[in-house]
Amino acid sequence: MASKNTPSDGPSRPVRRTQQERRETTRRKLLDATIETLVEQGYARLTTVEVSKRAGLSQGALFTHFDTKEELLAAAVEHLFPRLIQDYLAGVGARPSGRDRIAAAVDMLWAAFQRPELQAAIELYVAARTDAELRVALAAVDGPHRENLHRVARELFPEASEHPDFDSIVELALDAVQGAAVGGSARPNDPAHRRMLDALTNFMRNAFLPALARPRRRARS
Repeated sequence: MASKNTPSDGPSRPVRRTQQERRETTRRKLLDATIETLVEQGYARLTTVEVSKRAGLSQGALFTHFDTKEELLAAAVEHLFPRLIQDYLAGVGARPSGRDRIAAAVDMLWAAFQRPELQAAIELYVAARTDAELRVALAAVDGPHRENLHRVARELFPEASEHPDFDSIVELALDAVQGAAVGGSARPNDPAHRRMLDALTNFMRNAFLPALARPRRRARS
């Protein structure tokens, strides 16, 4: 019979994280705290002191990871966008399969723009008009994000993606919904928003319906 005092019986030692893992954890705490502060206090009242406090870190630790406040804000937006896209796709996918896909996509896009996190990100874009450093920092993030959005649109509507104006129509939809969301900050219950969404849906349906009505081509074996 094996001895009861074998080394394997002792308490297991906690796995030591690498320096890179610790660095990524700290960075994630700072980014999450930045988004949280933006949502609750807005851009004008956000300070690196408050972000550090919420993250449970020193301000020195913050500036070890980010050289400027603007770099921190842009990184927080970059950190946020993939999560929003993932939630959007989950929401569209949860809709009944027989329902109009274009209407579902537009409705879920509007719902995404009502989220406090995304409205806080839009607030940064508005502030960038008079903040050159913030504008430069956001520009580096916005390009890849827009490319991501167009990729998602092509995945949702592969047949319609062959339309010559597909990317322009996707851009029109994004800008229309974002603009209405900004206006909704002052007019949250304006019935004009619903009419705009319906008009946008009809426009996209008319543009893409011929392609969507065609049967999908089977992949060659």
